[in-house]
Amino acid sequence: MKESKKYTYSDFSTAKLYLAKADKIAHQLNDKNAIADVEFQFAANYYIFGSYDVALKHYIKAAQIYDAQNNRLGVAKCLMGQGIILQSYDRDEEALKKFKKSIAICRALKNHSFVIKNLLNMGVSQANLNLYNEAYESFTESLKLSRKLKFEEDSQMAMNKLANTHYVKNHLDSAVYYYQKVLNDKVKPNLWEEAYALSGLSEVYLKKGDYPAAIDFGLKGFEKAKTVKAKWDIARSAEILSNIYRKKNDYKSAYEYLKINKRYNDSLYAESRIKAVNILQLEAKESENEKLAAKAETAQQKLNNTRIFVGFVIILLVSLSIFTYYYYQYTKQRGEFFKEIAIKNREIQSQQSMITAQNIALEELNQTKNKMFSVISHDLKTPINSLIQVIELNKQNDLTKEEQDFIFEQLQKQVKGTSLVLNNLLHWANSQIDGTSVHFEKIILNQITEESISSFYAEVVKKKVSFNHNYNEDIFIKADIGQTRIIIQNIIANAIKFAPINSRIDIFYSSDKRNTKRFTSKTLEMVLTRVK
Repeated sequence: MKESKKYTYSDFSTAKLYLAKADKIAHQLNDKNAIADVEFQFAANYYIFGSYDVALKHYIKAAQIYDAQNNRLGVAKCLMGQGIILQSYDRDEEALKKFKKSIAICRALKNHSFVIKNLLNMGVSQANLNLYNEAYESFTESLKLSRKLKFEEDSQMAMNKLANTHYVKNHLDSAVYYYQKVLNDKVKPNLWEEAYALSGLSEVYLKKGDYPAAIDFGLKGFEKAKTVKAKWDIARSAEILSNIYRKKNDYKSAYEYLKINKRYNDSLYAESRIKAVNILQLEAKESENEKLAAKAETAQQKLNNTRIFVGFVIILLVSLSIFTYYYYQYTKQRGEFFKEIAIKNREIQSQQSMITAQNIALEELNQTKNKMFSVISHDLKTPINSLIQVIELNKQNDLTKEEQDFIFEQLQKQVKGTSLVLNNLLHWANSQIDGTSVHFEKIILNQITEESISSFYAEVVKKKVSFNHNYNEDIFIKADIGQTRIIIQNIIANAIKFAPINSRIDIFYSSDKRNTKRFTSKTLEMVLTRVK
C-alpha cells in the first residue's frame, strides 16, 4: 500500500500493480479492513487517472465492507470519495451532503487529516455552485489546519484552490501569490498540484495580457499534466493554451490545442458522462437487488431454523397446527421478497431503455458537430485557394515589380478578408464545442453583410463583380450572431461563385409579415441575392 501511494500521482500503472499485490495478500489474510483499504486506494487512483465510473465502483465496494466491519472512519472516507465523483459529474449539491456527513464523522473521531480533505472538497463544490465566500472560508480553514499539522500536500492543494478562487473574483495578484507559493514551497509539490499551479498561472497571465509568460507557464503545465496522465488537467491546460494562441492570432496552434481539449473533454464529459452515470445507476439497482437477495436468503435461513424448531415442538407437543402456521408465514414472506425483486428488475429494464435513448441523443450530437466542421472546411476553401494561387505566381518569378506590388497589395487585402472569415468561424466553432447551441441577441444584419463582402475581396476582383447593397437604414434582427455570419458568408460565396464575369450582385432585404407576427420573440428575416 505504501509503495503504491508513492506512484499515485506519477505512474498509474505502477501504483495499480502494487495495489493488486496488496489485494492478493489482504484476501489471503482474510482481513476485511485491509481488503477495504485496498479498494479505497484503488478508487482514489482511478479518480486521479480520470476513470470516475471505475472509481465509484471501488468506493461503493469499500463502503460496504467498512460498514459491515463497523469501521466509521472507513465509511467517512468512502462518503468523501463518493462526493468527489458526484462533484465530477456536476452534482455538487448532492456532493456537499456527502462531504458534510463525512466531516461530521471525522470531527467526532478527531481525525484531522480527513477533516482537511473534506474541507477542500466542500470548497470545490461551493465554488462550482458560485458560493465563493463559503468556498473561500472552507479553503482558508483547510489551509490553516494543514499548516498547523504540517500536512504539506494538503496545504499545497488548499493554496491552489485559494488561488483559483481569487482568479474567479478577479484578484489576479492574489492568485499569482498563492500559485507561486505552491511552486516554491519547501516541500516539492506532487505532479498533479504542480500541473494545476502552472496552468493556473498561465490563465492569470492570459487575463493580464502577458502572453509570453502565459505561454511559458501553459506549456509547462500541459507537459506536467501529460506526465501524470490526468485527463481533466490535460483538457484544462489545452483550453488555456488555445485561448492564448488565439489572442496572439496564431490560429494554427490555437486549433491544435483546441482539438486536444475537445478530445479529452469528449472522453470525460460527452460519452462517459452519459453512459457511465446511467450504467452506475443500473449497477446501483443491481446492488440493491443483491442486498434484497441476501436479505431473502437470511430470512429463509431463519425460517428454516424456525421450521426445525416447529418440527421439534410438533414431535414434543404433537401439534401439526403450529407447524402449518409457521410454514404459511414463511411462504408469505418469501412471496413478498420475490415481488420486491420483480419490481427492481422492472426498474432495471426502464434504466436500460433510458441508456439506449441517451446513446441515440449522443450520436445525434456527434453528427451535428461533424456538420459544423464541414461548414468550416467549405468556408475556408475558397479564400485559401486564392492565397495559394497568388503565392504560386510569385514563386514562378514571371512578374514585374509593378505586378508584384499590385499582387502583394491584393494579397494583403485577401489575407485580411481570410482573417475575418477565420475569426468568425473560430468564434462560432468555440461557442459550439460542447454541443450545438443558439444564443439570440439583437444584431445589425446589414453590418454583418458588409463585413462578409469585404472578406471576399480577391474573388470579387478576379470575376470583376460589383455589389449593390440596398438598404435605407440599419436592419436589426434577433438571432445568433455566429450562425448569422456563417449563413451570410455562404450566401455571398455562392452568389460570387455563380455570377457571370462583369456582373452585378444585388443584395436586398424583405420580411414575411405573417411569419413576423408568428415569431414575435425570434424575428425571422430572409436575405435574397440575385445575379444580373
